[in-house]
Amino acid sequence: MSQQAFWLFLKMDKRNLFVQMALQCAPVLAGIKVSNLLIIEERYWKGLCFLLRNSGLCARKLYCCRDKITLLLYRREELEQWLKTLQVEALLKELGYDSMELHRIFRKLEHRIGGHGNGEMPFPHELGLLLGYPAEDVRGFMGIGYKKCLYTGYWKVYEKAEEKIALFSEYDRAMDLALSMAYERQNILKLKEVFEVDSREKKPAV
Repeated sequence: MSQQAFWLFLKMDKRNLFVQMALQCAPVLAGIKVSNLLIIEERYWKGLCFLLRNSGLCARKLYCCRDKITLLLYRREELEQWLKTLQVEALLKELGYDSMELHRIFRKLEHRIGGHGNGEMPFPHELGLLLGYPAEDVRGFMGIGYKKCLYTGYWKVYEKAEEKIALFSEYDRAMDLALSMAYERQNILKLKEVFEVDSREKKPAV
């Protein structure tokens, strides 16, 4: 987040749904990430579902605790394609997922998250795969292969640090744009189009 975006954020109502979506979900709203987690008060659930109609985005409840819900905000087609990539699918199978159908993955993940919340099961690190984290970094974080962490950004990086640092910079740019739109009371569900225009404007002339 840039300093300018940070000062805008301080001026905004932190309980506002659009502000929280801008803060937590800018990369998926911008179309540069398959999903993001969104933690909001449960009273916003119906309003969120209404907002997402015809937006190209979906929301799935993963966990409820008191008056808060943890959701996965995602782009269905992109997420399904990502989960079927070779390394991601292989790791999911290693972790006990015998089906790559999204609804079946969700059901098992929700069961494991609930079990962790009750203190009965370990944390399901495969959640990182559903968030678009590369399989090599999820493996590294789980201690598979005992690789050294090279960088910490939106997740811990164990391979291809330069490539991922550049990606994190794009996520930051998406957040800056989303917070600016939220501050100006623009529809942040239009962030994908705004981000694409901003990218073209920043592209160096040939």
